[in-house]
Amino acid sequence: MKIILLGPPGAGKGTQAENISNNFNIKKISTGDLFRSHIKKNTELGKIAKEYYVKGDLVPDKIPTGMVKEWILNQTDNGWLLDGFPRNIKQAESLNMILDSINSNIDAVLLINVNTELLIKRLLNRQTIEKREDDNLNTIKNRISIYEKETNPLIDFYNEKKILCKIDGNNSIESVFNDIKNHLKNK
Repeated sequence: MKIILLGPPGAGKGTQAENISNNFNIKKISTGDLFRSHIKKNTELGKIAKEYYVKGDLVPDKIPTGMVKEWILNQTDNGWLLDGFPRNIKQAESLNMILDSINSNIDAVLLINVNTELLIKRLLNRQTIEKREDDNLNTIKNRISIYEKETNPLIDFYNEKKILCKIDGNNSIESVFNDIKNHLKNK
């Protein structure tokens, strides 16, 4: 099973990606984790990514697209989950081209919806716990704004392909995961 996990910052994508990966025994990749790793290691990619990341801006498409392409092409398993990619139509079209080149496709796109007030509360709480530079109020508002502008069009893109499932992310972690499991059991 090949899954894409969509949702605004603070929707719980990372938590649910981990749950899905463990429950369905599939590998996951998070572009956010990759970027944070490169930033921490101060690699060349990390230096470029940090300039965008700490402001809450999206990194230019070619960087995450290249990283994801390399990751997908090195997978030997039949299943995987993408968390945080694609973030816009251009990345989604690039992903389709990558998958077409290996005669593969996406089985499900899960959209975790959460109201904005709760997103801000969750992200500010995460900042208190994890001390992440990208979780201050101005950056949070910018990230949500960018998500709405760049990522929201993906909802229609995947809905037209009849592979989009909307999940209510305002509920508890367990409730959200139960909704996800129920949807994926039918795939």
